[in-house]
Parts: sequence; C-alpha cells; structure tokens
Amino acid sequence: MFKQVKKGFVFGSFIAGICITGAVFPMTLFAKNKIVGAISSLDENTGMLTIIDNLVQVDASNAKIQKKGVDDAALSDIQEGDIVKITGTDNDSSVIKATSVKDPVKLKKNYDGKITGKTEKVNTSADTFRVMGQEVDAGNLPGVSMGGRTIPFDAMRPGVRVDVFVIAKDSKLIAKKMVIRSESCNFCH
Repeated sequence: MFKQVKKGFVFGSFIAGICITGAVFPMTLFAKNKIVGAISSLDENTGMLTIIDNLVQVDASNAKIQKKGVDDAALSDIQEGDIVKITGTDNDSSVIKATSVKDPVKLKKNYDGKITGKTEKVNTSADTFRVMGQEVDAGNLPGVSMGGRTIPFDAMRPGVRVDVFVIAKDSKLIAKKMVIRSESCNFCH
C-alpha cells in the first residue's frame, strides 16, 4: 500500500514514534490546597472573610474572584451564605491566604465543608490533625479511605494529601469522612 520512503513506513503499516523531551513532574507538584464552605461573614474593606460557621478565617484581599456570569468579579459580588471554593495557603497560621475564590460551587448535603491538603501535626492519641492550617477533630472518624480500603486513623501520619469532609460542631471542625488522595504515595512508602 505505502512504499518505504523513510523509516516509519514499512510494508503498508504506519509506525509512529513520539519523542518527548523535558522534565517529568510528579502530580503532587501541581496539587492545590483547597477549602469549600459557606461564607459566614465578609468584610469587603479588609478582604477578610470567614467560612464554615465562622471557624475558618480567609484573607482574600489579593485573591482572584470568580463568580459565574460576572466578568472581572470582585469581593463585593459574593455574599454571606454563598458556598465558595478557596484555593490558597495557610503560611503556618490558621488564616488562609487565598489566591482565588470561586462562586458558586456545590457541597454534599451531609457536610459543612471540604478541605484538601497535606496532613500536619497528626496526634493519634488526641485524635487531631491539621490541614491547611485548620485543626480537625478526628475522634468520631470511622477510618480513613485509601484505595478502596479503610485504615484506622491511628495509622495516619504527617505529609499525606487528603480530602477531609467536615462539619462544624461545638466551635470545632469535626472530620466525618477522610480520603487519601491517589497522588499521595508518601503514605505507603
């Protein structure tokens, strides 16, 4: 069918090769810390807002605001009660420094918030840990989901990327469900 003109065409079959150059980056390099929850209070003048029943403070003064249907959205375009997704860092404090605030987003009905980030200061004897600078109580957590199986919270350690679904109760963030993210291979290595 085809004649062999150059390497790649052989006896009517097309043989293709792809040469990829450049560095290979692990998926965790691009992983972002995120938190989802309803806005409890908002101060447009300072850029500060709180979410999840006033338990999580966020500095959104320099954040990019994304509001569906609004071009060049500003903090004034979102309001108390809106469920937002905040991307940012905690900078070793309990205040999250937001790089973006997106509205609207959905949240499962059984939860007040969802936090995605790496575990820190894991205290298995006190059943607590921190994620995105927020202390989370894991005392009632039935276990941690990992690749289709459930492991006890006692096996948890710092530096593991997780999704934590929380409720607000007695001025605390209580973990109701915790899932180890697939790119978090440092849990088993």
